[in-house]
Amino acid sequence: MARLKYIEEEEAKDPRIKEAYQRMIAKRGKVTNIYKIMAYKPEILRTIGPFVAAVQAPDEVDARLKEKIILKASRVNGSAYCSHAHVQIMRKMEMTDEEIAAVDHLDSPLLTEAEKVALEYTEKLSRDANGVSDELFARMQQFYSDSQIVEITCLICLYSMINRFNEAMKLDLEDY
Repeated sequence: MARLKYIEEEEAKDPRIKEAYQRMIAKRGKVTNIYKIMAYKPEILRTIGPFVAAVQAPDEVDARLKEKIILKASRVNGSAYCSHAHVQIMRKMEMTDEEIAAVDHLDSPLLTEAEKVALEYTEKLSRDANGVSDELFARMQQFYSDSQIVEITCLICLYSMINRFNEAMKLDLEDY
């Protein structure tokens, strides 16, 4: 059970909340629990949605790898909410249960060498901001451009924040 009462759509009076809720409905078909809690801070809610969308959107790093990174970070960070949500999203992307499970097994033949390095990078960075060795960063540079490394790093750091927020608030799991 969430530690705070959810602010439901019909209770939202602030236009910033209403606008953010409409964006989420367009994206997910409903207002998610994280939005219902972030609504206590309308200005944060107003700005975080576009920021999350910009970081999550496929750009130089494809959507499937981004979802694997999100799931890895969420599992490392112990976020039941994000792990649950992103497994559902991965299934909607037609990833198999085996592909999803491979995120936790860096020796899996279902992962490319580039994915293995990105997931190792995700694990190290998620556990410790100083956990990325020069050797691991050099391996990232073998597979990814500088701008892709920035994109991946932003995604990992964003989800470290989101994971911690969701778990601190004890958000209820929900269907995505």
